[in-house]
Amino acid sequence: MPWEGTRDQQKALWDALDQVLNEQGVPAQRLATAINTDKLAREALARWGDDRGKHAQIVDDGTLTRWHEGGVQAVERARQHKKAVIYEFFERTAQPRTLLYRPEEGWPHGLVNFAAQFGAQLRRPLAKDLSDLDGDYLIFRPAWTIRSMEHERVLISKLRISTTGGFTRYTEEQDFADPAATSISIKETDDGGVLYLGGNIVLIGLTRETQALKFYTAWSVFPVPGDGTPVNRMRGTMMGVVGAGPHAAYPFVAYRTDSSFEGMATGIVNANDAQIPPDVADELTKRMEP
Repeated sequence: MPWEGTRDQQKALWDALDQVLNEQGVPAQRLATAINTDKLAREALARWGDDRGKHAQIVDDGTLTRWHEGGVQAVERARQHKKAVIYEFFERTAQPRTLLYRPEEGWPHGLVNFAAQFGAQLRRPLAKDLSDLDGDYLIFRPAWTIRSMEHERVLISKLRISTTGGFTRYTEEQDFADPAATSISIKETDDGGVLYLGGNIVLIGLTRETQALKFYTAWSVFPVPGDGTPVNRMRGTMMGVVGAGPHAAYPFVAYRTDSSFEGMATGIVNANDAQIPPDVADELTKRMEP
């Protein structure tokens, strides 16, 4: 829960310090280093109006030792914003793990243990700043609803990417009826995370309306994210997993747009339709050849 500075939270924070420094035997210097190098902790400190969160230590080992040795009363006398940042650090951190660790309710206990054991590997795809991707896009890919026509038509969906608190997520929407078979209508919203793996941008998410998963891997991204220039185009391969297999993979191209996300139309058009950029038509047609 958010830091409110209650007596119970002050005691819980001291108990977490005691658990790490005393029961687990973690050196205070190592704990201070983990807090000071935690990106979300630095961002949280900056939100409290302390610019030192960007440039200097959040807390030193001497302060942690003093809090621990002084008991709950020492914690109560400490600065609120530092206590809030460290409390939230313990809430989301599996290593060192304390009684404050709060995985979301409903997660299987085995998954929590897996995340704690392999946290370093799981964090790697999330370490890169992907905020240059933030914005709205149109996604073009072969229309899959009628397999015999997938080499002639293009499905257009809309994509929104946003970064909050160091995590980049996406939402994809499509709402249309197939013009060649109006009895086939699709209304889907997918939500997921955006990862960085070996130069690839990976989007993996779940569909709200049904048990389905979509997986995008963009192996060509322009410009490459990381220098503050908004990404304009991505292209690669996607796969949707719904129902029994086999599950086909399709090429896709995504273009940034300044259009209103709410007003963007989705649907199926012919590959030579005027709203399909020429290079997109060439890319998809070339890769869709039987």
